[in-house]
Amino acid sequence: MSEPSSEQLLERMLQGVFNEPDPQRRAEVIAAVFTADVVFVDAGQTATGREELAATVTGLLAQGPGLVFTPAGSFRGVGDLGMRAWRLGPPGGEPVLGGLDVAQVVDGRIARLWTVLDA
Repeated sequence: MSEPSSEQLLERMLQGVFNEPDPQRRAEVIAAVFTADVVFVDAGQTATGREELAATVTGLLAQGPGLVFTPAGSFRGVGDLGMRAWRLGPPGGEPVLGGLDVAQVVDGRIARLWTVLDA
């Protein structure tokens, strides 16, 4: 079986991690998509490892209950990097926030994830 592409990993991450309200299901996807020592960096923090990532996502989801992440624009990638813009907002409504995820893939899993928020 071939390893998932960075595009597939970013899509699964968006839907199965950042849009998943159930912590157990979210943890299962985190284990499948991210390396054990993943590093996630955004403007406010750095989380290292799957448990810190899970806690960070739980905190982010609590800040915007009912909001969902949707891809914005096409996937871009080069080498081991994949990039996907996204928007956050109510289902079917205007986005309240947007950004770009940049993921470095190692051995079929995301090892580093940077989130850059739109200005």
